[in-house]
Amino acid sequence: METTPRASFNDLPAEIVAIIIQDAAKPTFTQDEEYELMNLYSTARELCLVSRAFRHIALPIMLHTVLLDSRNMPAFLHALYMQNEYAHTYPALRFEYTPYIRNIWFGERCGGRPSDAHVYSRFTSESVSDLELIAPVLLSASSLAIEFWCLDLLEYCVELAWGRMDDNIDRGCLPLPWNIKTLTLSRITCDSWDMTRLASGSAFLASITHLIAIPPDERDISSHILFRTMCGVGCQSYAAPLWMEYVPWHSFERLERVSLVFPQVKPPFDIHESSMELKLHAELLTLPGSRLRGRRVPAEVQGSKDVEEGVFLSLKDVDAEESDEDFISLNDVHVVVSDHPVHFCTESTCLSCLHPDWQKVWASGLQAEGRWVL
Repeated sequence: METTPRASFNDLPAEIVAIIIQDAAKPTFTQDEEYELMNLYSTARELCLVSRAFRHIALPIMLHTVLLDSRNMPAFLHALYMQNEYAHTYPALRFEYTPYIRNIWFGERCGGRPSDAHVYSRFTSESVSDLELIAPVLLSASSLAIEFWCLDLLEYCVELAWGRMDDNIDRGCLPLPWNIKTLTLSRITCDSWDMTRLASGSAFLASITHLIAIPPDERDISSHILFRTMCGVGCQSYAAPLWMEYVPWHSFERLERVSLVFPQVKPPFDIHESSMELKLHAELLTLPGSRLRGRRVPAEVQGSKDVEEGVFLSLKDVDAEESDEDFISLNDVHVVVSDHPVHFCTESTCLSCLHPDWQKVWASGLQAEGRWVL
């Protein structure tokens, strides 16, 4: 009996092979699958070791969305140093990362902070630091997520790029040395925004069109749950997080949208039985930037100003006169609920703030109704 010859990978057209490699190299961020941060890029890394051709196909897919934290930051910095070395030793192996990075999550919990100490190369007389290497990578992305307490690193990168612009030309006539339009800040606190003191920092904030806050600070989570369970706000109302009063909204000159995340609290909800680590669906509120830019921060987003449910706790002084500026109607706000629950924490000592769910939420665009909404 004549057997049918088995098809070989080598027999496939190059275009088909490229499609297969691209699909295999793509990290899985969807929230309905098991999430292991360390294995996200393992397939792409293995493909890069097959051949130079495979590497040039897999790397752009791998670099589209990059998640950096203390676990993989050293390896990523090492790769950047290697590209720098290749430029002087093996130019054919050098791969420029910046054109391919679109989204990057930069977190440094439990260490892994890039250093500004200069390292000398065996192949060039020029020294370079971690921050000088990673700055072009961070600033090349159109969407950057970074922990609020890491803003000093972002400030350094922005100032470095700003300082390299030609001083002989009016900076207002030059394209900005960064591509970031969407800025995601995790665990924003009520601390000051020091980057507004520099011209570069002010220019950076002025270029942001979408500001996202995820995950929320544990105090804001606790307050929201308390307000909902104690009827402090209506079932369709949201008290503004405390940190919003400290944001230099006047600096966000091109701000179009602001997105806030709240845990979905449905009655009956026993706050006394809840633990410091909760897994709840997330409600994403997207507000028009015009309602915040250059104005007083509203104290509440509410379904109806006529709803009277318990005592209203606002950010204003109790003696302050109430006005329409203190509220944003839900008619002006887009609200969606995540398809899958995520971790929220209500205690500052809780490590669920570091849970990779939030990296996945951001990387997958917070899936709601089967589509990305961030």
